Amino acid sequence: MLSKKQKFMLLSSSSGLTFWGMIATLGPLAAAGALIGVLPKTLKVIILLIGPIFVPFGNVTMGFLSDKIGRKKIFIITMIIYSVGILIISLSYVFVTLLIGLLLAEFGVGGEEIPTLSLVSEDSPISQRAKWLTIISDFDNIGSALIAGLFIITADVFYDRVILLVSAAVLIIIMIISRLLLPESYRWLKVNGKQSEAEKEESGLYIDGNGIDANKPPYKLSLPVLMIMGISQYTTFGLMAYIIGPYEFPGVSTDNMIIFVALLGASVAGFIAAPLITRGRKKYTLYSYFFGFVSTVLIFLLVPYLKNVLIFYPLLFVNMMLSEFAWASRTTLEPELAPTRRRGAFIGTVRLAPMISYTLLVLYTSTLNLYDFVLLNVVLWLIGFIGAVIWNHYGIETKNVNIDYQEV
Repeated sequence: MLSKKQKFMLLSSSSGLTFWGMIATLGPLAAAGALIGVLPKTLKVIILLIGPIFVPFGNVTMGFLSDKIGRKKIFIITMIIYSVGILIISLSYVFVTLLIGLLLAEFGVGGEEIPTLSLVSEDSPISQRAKWLTIISDFDNIGSALIAGLFIITADVFYDRVILLVSAAVLIIIMIISRLLLPESYRWLKVNGKQSEAEKEESGLYIDGNGIDANKPPYKLSLPVLMIMGISQYTTFGLMAYIIGPYEFPGVSTDNMIIFVALLGASVAGFIAAPLITRGRKKYTLYSYFFGFVSTVLIFLLVPYLKNVLIFYPLLFVNMMLSEFAWASRTTLEPELAPTRRRGAFIGTVRLAPMISYTLLVLYTSTLNLYDFVLLNVVLWLIGFIGAVIWNHYGIETKNVNIDYQEV
């Protein structure tokens, strides 16, 4: 059961993250030869680095701002920025303008993710909080799979641009309508002393209680553990979905298919993960990282056969499903482990570690062969599993917890 305002919140969030998925995929697709043709390896690396550099910049900037001016206002700012970016990308026929368009688009969608997770966690019914955080985040994968699939079908630079413009226009229209009717976070209004506005917003939402009061988990535990798990999941997801193609399987059609298969697996997994994580976070997180590690070890053992796509694609599909399970634990725990007053800043800070690591690894892996590339992913998954073990032992269970928290 959700109110009308909450449905608009979910519509706005899902369309925004679909947009992010599309934009996140455009860099790797361009590096593979879409949009402006085949690029030399140096320019491929530059294109692939735009997202890892400017998404965290948007994350941190808009994360802090969303704590200061509210969640809703940020959505208008970011929507304008990435709309301009996508228009420039669609009209780009040379490397420089493509770079400028990607820069704006990646910064804009990166800035939108933090207030989205904050708002959905704050304005959702407590019993449904994890479910909606997981499903909404999954629209990032759906957007990526959608644009990669459409580019495979057209396989033509002109039609790629038409698809990009039409898809973006449809999503922007949906976002404009839904964001005009979007609620502000009643929790954010409360902690910022706007009690009457908070009561007005809350009256239009279905909220099934305040939850169990708990002390805020210490930052000295939650920050490093979330950073470790984030580095593991975020970097391996990006490397296996977006980077392995242009580096190890050069060719536009093959690279597009790798992205499509990877993101299709992740998209399917999101809807499986949602009811599982609702039962509890700690055990779910532990098992997600364990099986993600196991699946990557299996890929490593079969490295000599990965050039056979009939072997590689099914392995990639399963690995990306398990990566999405781990992603769900992150996108649920990050907003659940910080008080409302600092939620945007906390999530943005946590995400700096994986995003900076990913930038460095995109550079580093450009020099690796396939064997070492996959071995690196095995090590990264092991690190994440160790983080999940630590959280399972020392962390708190956030199911049904009041995320306003008592700060001690």
